Amino acid sequence: MIQPVPAPRRGTAATELALLLPFLGLMFVAALDFARVFHVTQTLEASAHAGALFASGTAQAPAATGQEQAAKNAACAAGASLVPALQPDQVTVTLDGTTATVAVAYDFPLLTPVLGSSGQVHLTRTVTMFTAPVPGN
Repeated sequence: MIQPVPAPRRGTAATELALLLPFLGLMFVAALDFARVFHVTQTLEASAHAGALFASGTAQAPAATGQEQAAKNAACAAGASLVPALQPDQVTVTLDGTTATVAVAYDFPLLTPVLGSSGQVHLTRTVTMFTAPVPGN
């Protein structure tokens, strides 16, 4: 006996795509947000490191600028590519006898609230360095 040829299933692929497209779009946007957050954390780490170099005395600031202000300026300059840019009030500099600590805090707006319920994620990076020896001591 000859088996009947199955009828062509026109539109099956289009229907499957229509069902999966919202999920695929959400996964794409979530991956995009993750990549953006990763980029910002790397920029914040570089900003905190730049600030710590000036706060520890390893990098020399202009004579008219104090160590703390020079550290904030350096951190903000390294974080200038962020949108919105890093501001001096988001940089905390702590100097004690042997170490200099620079903490950078930043609220990053997300495309979707998938990774954070408020639509923003609070990122903080901290770098601590030993202070450089003072010449002549």
